[in-house]
Amino acid sequence: MEIGYVNKSSLLKANIYKSEVLMINDELKLTLDNSRNIFSLNENKDETNKFNRIFKKFFGFSVPEIAKFKLNDNSIALWSRTKSYIILTDFNLDDLTSTFDGLASITDQTGGWLSFKISGKGSIHLFEKLITINLENFNEGNVIRTSVSKINCFVLCKKKAETYYIICPISFYISMSERLRSLISLIN
Repeated sequence: MEIGYVNKSSLLKANIYKSEVLMINDELKLTLDNSRNIFSLNENKDETNKFNRIFKKFFGFSVPEIAKFKLNDNSIALWSRTKSYIILTDFNLDDLTSTFDGLASITDQTGGWLSFKISGKGSIHLFEKLITINLENFNEGNVIRTSVSKINCFVLCKKKAETYYIICPISFYISMSERLRSLISLIN
């Protein structure tokens, strides 16, 4: 390994740091919502009570349960696997590392993921074409890990039959946005 490489920030940066409307019609609005930092936060000690207490104090909500997410004006946190969470937040890496000080390993995923927001009364029709789950049981606060057009992603339900997020790898930005736009254009 190159001398001096360890503990240096990655030079890789996402080329899409913005929030913009990609498409809108009478039924739906598609927004690239990629203005927040994205981290994976993994509890790495057997101090779950302390981790949960610090998590709640820092983010303002408790650790999300399996297949759930929590949010406020500053952050979205979703359960990704046991003791592991994906965080979309206005906070930076230094804020997280100083707060969780050895209780968690934190990986900056900002350059690796992006978020699409889909809203409007036609959203349920869009998701009927995108994912194969019972949408009647997919309620506010639920998240699933699934495949959309052969792209592994997370789908979050913020408001049932109205507002959803799709979080996917940034390398699939073009494929995902084209797929979503083509389906939205069919819904009127």
